[in-house]
Amino acid sequence: MSTSAAERRAKQTVRNLVLSLLVTLGLVAAIYLGVPRDDTNRIVPIDYQTIAIAATSSLGQDALSPEVPSEWWANAARLETRLGVVSWYVGFVTESNQFIGLSQAVESNPSWESDVLSGNYQDGEVIFSGLTWEVWPTINPSSPPGTKEYALLHRENGSVVVIYGTAPLSDFELLARSISSQLK
Repeated sequence: MSTSAAERRAKQTVRNLVLSLLVTLGLVAAIYLGVPRDDTNRIVPIDYQTIAIAATSSLGQDALSPEVPSEWWANAARLETRLGVVSWYVGFVTESNQFIGLSQAVESNPSWESDVLSGNYQDGEVIFSGLTWEVWPTINPSSPPGTKEYALLHRENGSVVVIYGTAPLSDFELLARSISSQLK
């Protein structure tokens, strides 16, 4: 067998390998570009204010439905029972696509508060619209942020309001002021 025939077969093998790789990459690109993708938000905004009206009778007092900026939207609103305490919960997504949750318990107990604030510690107080809020930052900040990187708690006549989430502090202040005006 001549060396030129062997060299020609060796070049054909490399050429066939390169051609098959190009065909494979072309097919992958066609499939990737040809498959439609829906980038819209699949979580439907909730009308938390209407749900709050219905939840008020079960809660035993007015369920909080604070006014929030129009760029925010609620992704959940429900009554919850945890550790024997009935509470009202609303989850908000802020303009910067961050989370703030609101939990309101009418007849709270220390176990419920501890469960809601697990992973956080008390670090002072702030006053918004005349109401005192305890500050509860997280013990172990996480990356990406968890759901309770920061929390504010307000107690009044046996009921407790906790707001927590990953949003900037300015968003917490905005929500706390809106809740404070509703509680007055």
